[in-house]
Amino acid sequence: MKTIRCHLLMLAALVLLLSACQQKPYPIFFLSEARSTEGSTSKFLLMYNGRPYTRMPIVTHKNFKSYHSFMNMQDGSYGIVLTLKDELVNRLYSVSLEKEGMLILPVVNGLAFQPVRIDRPITDGKLVIWGGLNGYDLKEIARDIPPENEEMEKKRFMKKNPRPLPKIDPTKQKGKRDYTGRAIGEIFSSGAR
Repeated sequence: MKTIRCHLLMLAALVLLLSACQQKPYPIFFLSEARSTEGSTSKFLLMYNGRPYTRMPIVTHKNFKSYHSFMNMQDGSYGIVLTLKDELVNRLYSVSLEKEGMLILPVVNGLAFQPVRIDRPITDGKLVIWGGLNGYDLKEIARDIPPENEEMEKKRFMKKNPRPLPKIDPTKQKGKRDYTGRAIGEIFSSGAR
């Protein structure tokens, strides 16, 4: 009887431990363009608009100390300027120096936004998404990154997401394959261009 109870307690502890270890997806992160798909496995690459990106984010929401949004005058959506924590400015500088001329892909709530070309090393520790965000995106970002002007940002927040998420059947998904023949996953557009 004691052994059954002991096994049940160990099983319950294991379930709690595994559920605590599950990572929730990053609400915001930036991916760097990969040099090519040759020699890389699908575990480390994903595709967006025909270009390969590394799955490992350069920075995530945990790396930013603040943000402020602005109105994109072309389409009425919001853009955002994200400021890195001081200790990570050199890391972004190093990555941008290495990847100069390549693209950085911003992803918010699982949707990709317009990639940004690195035309020179980033020295100020700021990353920009130039548009395509809505008030719901800003509200979700504010859960993890404090806004620089909280009153102004709250006026832009929306309760529900007006952008429907794509419904994808993974069995019917065609895509690029790595050199071993395994499918390289696609990341889906926000609709912003």
